[in-house]
Amino acid sequence: MKKILFYTALLFMANLCFAQAEPPVNSTNTRCANASSICGSPDIFQEGDNRFNFSWQLPTQNGDCPTSSGVYYSFSFNSNGVFYLDLANTTADYIWYGPMNGNIVEACELVNSYNVTMENGSANSNSSTALNYQSGTYVLQILPDDCSGSGSFRGKQFGEHIECTDSLPCTDCITSFQPSPGRYVISAWVKEADAPQSTTTYTNASIGVSFQNSQSTYTFTPSGRIIDGWQRVEGELIIPNSAQSIEITLDVSQGDAFFDDIRFFPFDGSMMSYVYDPISLRLMAELDERNYATFYEYDEEGKLIRVKKETEKGVMTIQENRDNITK
Repeated sequence: MKKILFYTALLFMANLCFAQAEPPVNSTNTRCANASSICGSPDIFQEGDNRFNFSWQLPTQNGDCPTSSGVYYSFSFNSNGVFYLDLANTTADYIWYGPMNGNIVEACELVNSYNVTMENGSANSNSSTALNYQSGTYVLQILPDDCSGSGSFRGKQFGEHIECTDSLPCTDCITSFQPSPGRYVISAWVKEADAPQSTTTYTNASIGVSFQNSQSTYTFTPSGRIIDGWQRVEGELIIPNSAQSIEITLDVSQGDAFFDDIRFFPFDGSMMSYVYDPISLRLMAELDERNYATFYEYDEEGKLIRVKKETEKGVMTIQENRDNITK
């Protein structure tokens, strides 16, 4: 089982809301959670055409670009209708997810679990593709044939704008993180994309910690065995009395890296965390004091059939259940 990904160095999670006539190149929305939101402000449409222009420049590595993941755009509608996708000088496949309730984060949970209605199709260069919508949230995944390209979203009629908010609603967020001076532990799991199979330790990814008004800096690198493609980062640090703020950076010197299960807690404390399926709300994993996971697998009826434990030697099956009812 893969860990849930916390996206990486160089690419940051954001729900963008453009408010200018010439939108920037979208080079960071290569995951659903980074989907660029298309807003309803009249300023972003060309006068008289109700059109929103966009472009992309997918990152390249070893001469290849991730056209298989593509780029994402999110939409929020309050009525039924249709708008058009127009591509310029390129072709692409697309997947149209929706309608869904909630914000883009909740929508992406459904998209990533494939628990949402979807429509597949192809968009040709210099032609219009109609996308029908109802009230709700939608996600459009464009799978282009080229690493770079451009296009536009065009409403059926002038004044039919696409609505979104400037920021994600957050009712349960911690408003501030203000640790007191003292000794702390930082822990995470990291996976370097496209690392050779023979890799025994990751050398490009690291976690940096620095403080304002203090010369103290820390750099933590992965160590120990690579388990199912993931290697743990763990270390101790001291927050000085003079520190006014703390900055934690997820760094990668080359390529891409994935960070997951990031923890920051007092040295004399203990921490456990839990992962639940967003749809069934079943407990899928729990992470112990050392940030090692115990995975729970269920059958189609929701019965627990297998328990696996992540250890320094790899993932081990520690419990397995089988039921048989005699007819």
